Amino acid sequence: MRELLRTVSNNGCKDCPSKCCHDLSIWIGAPHTIAEFDDLLWELRFDTVKVYIRNKRWYLLIKGKCMYLDDNMMCKIYETRPQKCRDHNPPGCERYGEFWDVMFEKPEDLQDYLDKKKADAKRKKIARIRKANGAALRPRRKLAAKGRRN
Repeated sequence: MRELLRTVSNNGCKDCPSKCCHDLSIWIGAPHTIAEFDDLLWELRFDTVKVYIRNKRWYLLIKGKCMYLDDNMMCKIYETRPQKCRDHNPPGCERYGEFWDVMFEKPEDLQDYLDKKKADAKRKKIARIRKANGAALRPRRKLAAKGRRN
């Protein structure tokens, strides 16, 4: 990470092919309802749409290119570009590797993720129940064992 930060501070956006000006990333919040998941599954049917998770935050990624890039991928409105463009800063950008923790490129990716999360939650719930039941039963067994010895 230290090497990456050194590279970023030395290079910044120099020689970058304007990767941040390609694709629109919108924070959407984590889906909680079946309808919200269904909407994401539907959106992932479009070849220009992806969904990703970064630092436990969910985003919609729409493939495309800013209309103000010239043929050399330079910003035609650089001096008057929006604040969002001014605030975008390495190393959290697309140029320096994967910027997501989980990426969903098609509905099946999201469905597999959901199935795994459900299975994990079910295993954890069963483990908690077994642990709680085991803890509740242990004192009774000890008492019964002591009673038999007398």
